[in-house]
Amino acid sequence: MSRHGTLTTTAAGMGSLPERLEACAGPAAVQICFARAQLPLGIIEDRSARIPIHSMTRLFSEAERFTGNPTFGLEIGLSMSGNEIGHWFDFSSQAETLRAGLQRLIETIKLFQNGPRGSLVDVSDGAMFSYFVPRDKTLSYAAHSDHHVPLILSFIQRYLGQSWRPPWIEMDYPDRGHGRAFSDLVGARPIYGRSAVSVPLSKAELNARRPHDADAKEVLCSKDVKARIFHRQNDFLVAVETHMALEMFETAPELSTVAGRMNMSTRSLQRKLMLEGYSFREILSRLRYRTAQDLMQDTQLSITQIAHRLGYTDTANFSRAFKSWSGYQPSEHPRHSHR
Repeated sequence: MSRHGTLTTTAAGMGSLPERLEACAGPAAVQICFARAQLPLGIIEDRSARIPIHSMTRLFSEAERFTGNPTFGLEIGLSMSGNEIGHWFDFSSQAETLRAGLQRLIETIKLFQNGPRGSLVDVSDGAMFSYFVPRDKTLSYAAHSDHHVPLILSFIQRYLGQSWRPPWIEMDYPDRGHGRAFSDLVGARPIYGRSAVSVPLSKAELNARRPHDADAKEVLCSKDVKARIFHRQNDFLVAVETHMALEMFETAPELSTVAGRMNMSTRSLQRKLMLEGYSFREILSRLRYRTAQDLMQDTQLSITQIAHRLGYTDTANFSRAFKSWSGYQPSEHPRHSHR
């Protein structure tokens, strides 16, 4: 398995891609693009789902190709505010200064993705903020990179105002001949062929304080964020659960199909799980229980629908499994006991 097989992100990062793709190229294009990216259509309704970064990259690339629009990724990013991708983004922007906010962003990105990382490197007259995504060079990733740019600028603008633009933006892919369209949409000159998406910031900009909002409340406290990061699993186990969860949208996950998704042999996956102290069945059981709890708490799905969502063909089997996990029947859950 390559390093890229363990990189994951959250489906919320696709923003309005499904809707815009359907508007431009029709429903069939959505189905084809998701199939080519090996993603179930169900994640359109479940944006909290984890997906492999190579699938997200492929999805953006296919959508750009279908629409014939070289700025498709940029336009998706411009339609996003940052609120779509979770409390960690808001938590970071509640730091007192831009520098502190970017440092929070760098630390807490682990709550949203495995693999990509941020950095803030001081230079003589300020610093460079960079967002680096390990890339599979066999995939076209320009559209995926483009959609990050407006989100980065949106974060900085929370401190510097909506009219702020950097003098240039470094991009992690070669020049494709669309620099003028990029500049027109973003308001900054692109510099191509760099190792990461990077934005220059002056010392004064880094020291800028966020506008005071008397009604604003901390969405997360620092202690809570650190606890969440500390208790995260390693990248490999997160990747296994990610591929299991994608299988669960359509069928019961099997060792062979999850191994195939991860470009591993069945034996290699079993052996690596054993080295981590788990079996495939244990990981699947834990994932099903956690997903069942989330669906019972946050959706109006019936017990039968939840059972099917978890890959059970027989509701009775799900009920027995749920009782073994929790000690009570799913019908006794507060959200379902009245039905």
